[in-house]
Amino acid sequence: MKIRINRCLEGAKTADGITVVFDVFRASNTIIACLASGAKYILPVGALKDAYKLKSEKPDHLLFGERDGLPPKGFDHGNSPVRSTELDLNNKKIILTTSAGSQGIVYSKNADEILIGSFANAQSIIYYLKNKDPQKITLLAIGNKAIEPATEDEECAKYIKSQLEGIHIDIDQIKNKILKSDGANRLRRLGQEDDLEFCLKLNTYNIIPKFERKTGKIIEIKKVNK
Repeated sequence: MKIRINRCLEGAKTADGITVVFDVFRASNTIIACLASGAKYILPVGALKDAYKLKSEKPDHLLFGERDGLPPKGFDHGNSPVRSTELDLNNKKIILTTSAGSQGIVYSKNADEILIGSFANAQSIIYYLKNKDPQKITLLAIGNKAIEPATEDEECAKYIKSQLEGIHIDIDQIKNKILKSDGANRLRRLGQEDDLEFCLKLNTYNIIPKFERKTGKIIEIKKVNK
């Protein structure tokens, strides 16, 4: 299999093969947490205005997301994986728009299949890709606001790539590097240290979120055999 790492919005536009979108701080983890809390599906939306419009058309859906790290006016919830684990989302339907992660999903139009990955579900993603053994894999490190590289996304993509290639990589060194990054400092400034800790835990879920282009929904791929 040929594995490449793409970056930011331009990288999303050229992603092909099975594509895994990484937005470690925090959309990837919010998606994983919402599905783990029982959400039926998630509708990722790029533009904020489109999210408001979709909410008006689907008032029974919960509106999740952020701009500049905080929930926009009128949103039901922000983009916090920790808060999402505390909610009863059983059978709930969610609309999600974020500065980076949802953009990466929406713009990966040439991908054969779109998955959402992070450290939290790293091993399940690795098993899935190994079992599928596709010709092409794109690991999309979506970055800060989808316009500049983010350490946490780059390092998570590199970790997955190394595991697929059978190369040992020190996870503690990766975490230490991320904890010193601009992305980690931004979460601290926003008072979101609990999300920072959540997002760096390895293999806490065996959930693989998959974006269905036909329906526009992110759903959970059922149990992955280990």
